[in-house]
Amino acid sequence: MKKILGMAALAAAMALSGAANAQYSDNMIKLGILDDFSGPYCVDNCMAPVVSVQIAVDEFGGKINGVPIVVIHGDHQDKPDVGVALARRWYDTEKVDTILDVVYSGVALAVQGVAREKGKAVLYSMAGSDQLTGKQCSPYSAQWTYDTYQLPNLGQALPMLGKKWFILSADYAYGKALVAGVTASVKKAGGEIVGTVFHPFNAGDMSSFILQAQNSGADVVALGDAGPDMNNAIKAANEFGLIAKGVKVVPLSMDLSAIAGAGGLQATQGMMMALPWYRDANPPKSEAWADEFEKRQKTMAPYLMAGLYSATRTYLLAAQATKSDDPKKIFPWMQQHVVDDAFTKHGVLRPDGRMVHDVYLVQVKKPSESKGPRDLAKLIATIPGDKAFRPLHDGGCPYIK
Repeated sequence: MKKILGMAALAAAMALSGAANAQYSDNMIKLGILDDFSGPYCVDNCMAPVVSVQIAVDEFGGKINGVPIVVIHGDHQDKPDVGVALARRWYDTEKVDTILDVVYSGVALAVQGVAREKGKAVLYSMAGSDQLTGKQCSPYSAQWTYDTYQLPNLGQALPMLGKKWFILSADYAYGKALVAGVTASVKKAGGEIVGTVFHPFNAGDMSSFILQAQNSGADVVALGDAGPDMNNAIKAANEFGLIAKGVKVVPLSMDLSAIAGAGGLQATQGMMMALPWYRDANPPKSEAWADEFEKRQKTMAPYLMAGLYSATRTYLLAAQATKSDDPKKIFPWMQQHVVDDAFTKHGVLRPDGRMVHDVYLVQVKKPSESKGPRDLAKLIATIPGDKAFRPLHDGGCPYIK
């Protein structure tokens, strides 16, 4: 009897010791998804970010070391002041451990200031400004999926695309950032910019702009716009027969999931795209995740959601391994372990917050080549992460020695 009681006491002591070693604030791991849930950046039913995060949480059974994982979400309405107010309340009052996603760079940069001030964690997928890992970096933030340095950095793809480039872009800050990036990367690789034209936001008819591109004699036409403007540019490029004549049309901000809205394979066939992720990025993991996302969300999996899933999963792995939700422990662990999941085979989180991973140059298939609604593109080349993203010491992050 004494022996049995002794073993029970030992087991209890070990359990208490394990609980003591695990230090999770408020006895939970709380994740806050801060996005646009009602405005122009809301897609479909707006819940794709929540679905992506929940898939990662479910892989852990909703708990880590016996502590529940709690997910909340809030709408910043694309207003930096609203985003800042929510971030402060979440960090101070609602005890959110990390903020996730933060679509729209204006809000993300404002939230970054709050996280930096308070020494809190924030993980970005949809926010694209490269300043998040540059001069406005934070010690406990990570930009996971893409940025405005990577999207237009296509110098490595010059041999597959061509040397003479024409750039058609929207006349706003994001479009101008893409133009600057394409111009720099093409010239650095020995190419030539034979023309650049900016169109107003929501321009409608793109015929005159595409005609300028056609008359320039360019091998490649890069599109630095998005949404309806990009779709109209693609439509005009088809009407003028650019792709049929061998000109490479490269929409810088397009994902394969947007092909249906751009006219399907009939309209987009032959286009070249540089993607941070696609469903064949790391099979079978990437394919399985894409299938699960589609099952839950009823839409094709976009790379922004794959990146958000990966960032969440890596954070939770770190919380599990360190037995803590303290970013001072979480982030060193994430920086020391390779990311190998549905998003990437060998991602590396740098001290400036940039998660470096391969980028995939793909070509949209002809309708006759496609075997189904998810078979949309073929891989042309893999651009290594250290070639796709800005070098560590070129960003000006003050935390990098």
